[in-house]
Amino acid sequence: MSKGASVAAVRNFSHTPASVGTAVRHLLDNLTPPLPSLVRKGDRVLVKVNMGCSGSRAPENRLTTHPLVAEAIISALLDCGAKVSFGDDVSRSGKYVEPIQRATGMWDVAKRTGASLVDFVSVGAREVRSGLLYPRKYLVTNAYFDADVVVNAASCRSHVGIGLSGAMKNMFGCLIGLRKQLIHNLFPCDSRGFCRAIADIYRLVRPTISFLDLTTVAEAAGITLAVRPVGIMLAGTDGVALDTLAAHAIGYEALPMWTAHYGNEFGAGCNSIDQISVRGLDWQAFPKVALRYPAQSPSENLPMSGRMTAVVNNTALRPRPIIASKVCVGCGDCVQRCPVGAIGTTPNNAFRIDLGACADCGCCLKVCEASAITIDYVGLARAIRILTNSLPEKVDSKPASSRDPA
Repeated sequence: MSKGASVAAVRNFSHTPASVGTAVRHLLDNLTPPLPSLVRKGDRVLVKVNMGCSGSRAPENRLTTHPLVAEAIISALLDCGAKVSFGDDVSRSGKYVEPIQRATGMWDVAKRTGASLVDFVSVGAREVRSGLLYPRKYLVTNAYFDADVVVNAASCRSHVGIGLSGAMKNMFGCLIGLRKQLIHNLFPCDSRGFCRAIADIYRLVRPTISFLDLTTVAEAAGITLAVRPVGIMLAGTDGVALDTLAAHAIGYEALPMWTAHYGNEFGAGCNSIDQISVRGLDWQAFPKVALRYPAQSPSENLPMSGRMTAVVNNTALRPRPIIASKVCVGCGDCVQRCPVGAIGTTPNNAFRIDLGACADCGCCLKVCEASAITIDYVGLARAIRILTNSLPEKVDSKPASSRDPA
């Protein structure tokens, strides 16, 4: 269990350069410990923004980090003398990265600030051992490991399955490609298990500082998504505490906030409202709102056999990517896009995936325009499915989308 936390807070009513800039400066004036003690001259700082993974990318829809918030944070870091990069995993196929960066406004932020805009896939990734029985590992972008300081620039919004997406959920985006989808698949009808994985990722891929924007918040996810004013921004070193305050600010405190619960249980932060000190704002006088709840997650009455089947099908018996040499045109796009360097050439100069090194991120599937890469059951997984008469004629290489955009 964690001790208390200190959170900086400020009222903010609009996403304009002047308003957001003033709000971020106020947050930094009340940040404990102060920014200069956390970020020093010459530090390599990564700002983890959210550019979404599906659906609307426009900033006004509030499913992504607002570019003006990202810009104000980056400017403050540059004033400290830091070398700033910022980014997200936005596309398994490289050709869609720039259009998404432009649609979210982050391309213009890079031009105005001079900070480097990073595609989390292109810089590679590495496996990190989880603290759970399953999933056993997470595939985390090298952008996180290459930074001296990580700053989490998150937006708050309603989210089906976990109630609220905030500071903790934003760090989930440090995982690459279909590995995020895999975690969804491991917990069908089990939002609590999914939240536990999010909290585990947060404690392993923890930011130095987190910002949480509730100027406006998207409510009623999964029903009729709408944007409502809330008028507050938060910052601090404890993302669990930020999410806890956010839940109270938008009227979600009665919902089971399992991400914050497990974050506290894992020692990653404080989820007790009575132990959180708010600086820069009279929290008791702040007018909380009552946003509409998200849609309820599916029934969690899935029997143990069903849960174990989901685990086995997405781990030991999962399908794997295979390159059809007769279809491959030899362009090498898959080699360039693979974040773990698992694709090489055979003595016959054909491309081949080393399944021992493959991280199942799905980037090669997405980037191959010749459709030479498919997923299929191989080895023991294929043998068992043949024996149980459960081998499908064709494996769907386009898994169902996640419960909600990241």
